[in-house]
Amino acid sequence: MAVKSGGDGVGDDVGDGVGDGGAVRGFVPWIMAVAEEPGDSWLERRKRNPKRMGELSQAAFLLKAQSLGFGLALPWGDSEKYDFIVWAEPGGPLLRVQVKATGRLDRGGYDVQPVYSTRGEGKKTYTARDIDVLAAHVVLPGKDVWYLLPMGAFAGVKSLRFFPDLKSRNPRWEAYREAWEWLGLAAE
Repeated sequence: MAVKSGGDGVGDDVGDGVGDGGAVRGFVPWIMAVAEEPGDSWLERRKRNPKRMGELSQAAFLLKAQSLGFGLALPWGDSEKYDFIVWAEPGGPLLRVQVKATGRLDRGGYDVQPVYSTRGEGKKTYTARDIDVLAAHVVLPGKDVWYLLPMGAFAGVKSLRFFPDLKSRNPRWEAYREAWEWLGLAAE
């Protein structure tokens, strides 16, 4: 594994912005790590490990939402039924967002189950008491597709099937493809 860093954030001369007001002391401006294993591609290994795929999708959501200008916060630990708290503007409504990932093609579509597991009670569907928006991340070779569904759009549904390559196959969820505006409208 190779690790590179943009400096330690303590006034070195690597152009990290320390001293000019562009960086925070103790913050690493960038870091990159690469670990390659022979055999399957990175995407194929990622698809076989649902926990890892979910973690990577959460990171992708954080990056995408932040790049679009949304504010984000994460709940402490992983005991909440949502992954992020998102707001569109300061003082605006706070929305609970659950990220679900899929990269496995099954009978022409990509399935996401908007459910969570409980100890002793099995799987339960999300309700408006749990989340405000579901962010379904469909991972395709070379691109990511996001579907942002407000809770009311899929209430009581135990399985969602997306067809990102065949828009006419099942248009039920296509109106929510890349619908980032729901993060600013869902609580209004």
